[in-house]
Amino acid sequence: MSTLDLRFGPLKADGYAIVRSGVRWLRESGQYCRADEPIGYCNISLEPTGVRVSGPPALADETELQVVFAPRVGGRLTVRPEMARGGYLSVRAVESWKPDTVVAHIDPDDPAQLADEPDAGRLRLMVVTGRRMTALADVHSGLLPGWYGRSRGWWCDDGEKPTTLLSMGLCDATGVILGDHCAFLEMFESTRDPLQAVFIPDHPVAPCAPVLLDQLARTPAQFDALADDLRRALGSAASAPTSDDWIFAGALLSVLRNTPLKDGYGIITGSGTKRLGPPEDILLSLSAEPQAILRHRTLGYHVHIMRHHQAAAGPAIRAWLSSAFEPVRRSTDTIRRDYESLIDTLARTTGGRIMVLNRMSTAGYEDISSYAGFDAPMSDTLSSIAAKEQNLMLHDVAASRDMAIIDVDALGAQLGGALHLPDGIHQSGPMQVALRQEITNVLAMRHGAATPELVP
Repeated sequence: MSTLDLRFGPLKADGYAIVRSGVRWLRESGQYCRADEPIGYCNISLEPTGVRVSGPPALADETELQVVFAPRVGGRLTVRPEMARGGYLSVRAVESWKPDTVVAHIDPDDPAQLADEPDAGRLRLMVVTGRRMTALADVHSGLLPGWYGRSRGWWCDDGEKPTTLLSMGLCDATGVILGDHCAFLEMFESTRDPLQAVFIPDHPVAPCAPVLLDQLARTPAQFDALADDLRRALGSAASAPTSDDWIFAGALLSVLRNTPLKDGYGIITGSGTKRLGPPEDILLSLSAEPQAILRHRTLGYHVHIMRHHQAAAGPAIRAWLSSAFEPVRRSTDTIRRDYESLIDTLARTTGGRIMVLNRMSTAGYEDISSYAGFDAPMSDTLSSIAAKEQNLMLHDVAASRDMAIIDVDALGAQLGGALHLPDGIHQSGPMQVALRQEITNVLAMRHGAATPELVP
């Protein structure tokens, strides 16, 4: 059986030279690797060439850039050990990106694969990058290391327009989209369809529908007003704000300033720099919709801060949240109207469509033998009842709006909730694989196999 050389292939950024670090291996020599399974990565930097390019740089606010690569055919891998420079040379970009560089070799397990892959020796590339919450949160080693307010990865295959999947869920979406390495590796392997995956974390503000609607409608003047209000609150706090207060305030303002649902994106590909518009697909989590939400008493905007994130705030922020905001109750009908408003607003403004992870509606730890002792509505007391009602509400929305439901409840029941979803939200690996497949199925149905060519 002939050994196949694996080479980088082309990667270009208009007006910039691409420089790479040494390789960090995810698989070792002698190991079997699947087709499309990431085997390594390197850091890259974009160095200006002096050629003037109109408009802002494609990745102006994203300083962390890495390229993940995978073979197009499966087989036994042999890495070139000299590609791993070690030390800072596997972190710092020190070598020009050369498409014909042979990175590794593979002995294909099925020669018939080569007939289906006319350029089987060219590696599949995915660029991953992130926008840090603060430049001080830098970590120099690992896949997408550090604290990001937004991270993303895109497939670098040419000739097809990547669609953008924006994930704005909670913990039930994090592992499905980011994967075990927090760098989209499993998403990369799960589909060859042209795709950009974008992840927004839920800290410190959870992405429930009222928060997203506020972001879509907020003007620069309104943001200045809420920022001034927070600064005044911290300046007049009964006790001096702590470092926790200032860090929390900075993260909060960073989230409230951005509008991920309207973001456009610059990407680099094998043929050069491209521009993508706002996300076509948005993944939300029903678990992000609380039965009560905080609304600012004077400015009217909403925040939903999960309890474990509230614990990260200092005393001045907690006092501000208590005095400046009021809790507003949300019935299931209110949540339904918020979803409908969000769907209609997106359809009118960006054309984006949402898919929602529903809730696991049973809990293995409940041992209730009679519900007679619970006051109506029981959904105010029992989360399992609330989940059932909200899941039904989602189907009502989907009956009248263009929305896809990712049925966590059914998959959990099929695989076994006690083993794969014991607390109703945090999934096992097999559960994440099943959910990832459901998401890619929705994307395939929405966008089909043929997409128009992307123009610069």
